[in-house]
Amino acid sequence: MIYLKAVMAALQASGLVAKLIAAAVAALALLAAYGVWHHQVYRSGYVRALADIAAEDARAIGEATELRKTWRACRDRGGRWIQSEGKCAS
Repeated sequence: MIYLKAVMAALQASGLVAKLIAAAVAALALLAAYGVWHHQVYRSGYVRALADIAAEDARAIGEATELRKTWRACRDRGGRWIQSEGKCAS
């Protein structure tokens, strides 16, 4: 609270140019704070999106691996994989 009183006293004693400079500095400080906050929000969203993509990729890779195992088992038994039906023909 004492700082606020000191700032108010300094503003009352200063001229118009000093008041404009002080207002510009305050506006720039607020703009910088907003920029930092906005960047953090943007960055967290970006990181979350990448994590979601990675999880989806891992799931797709796991499913493809399991399907390949099924196909490989069919071929190992001497069967023929029917792609259109998704099953093995002996």
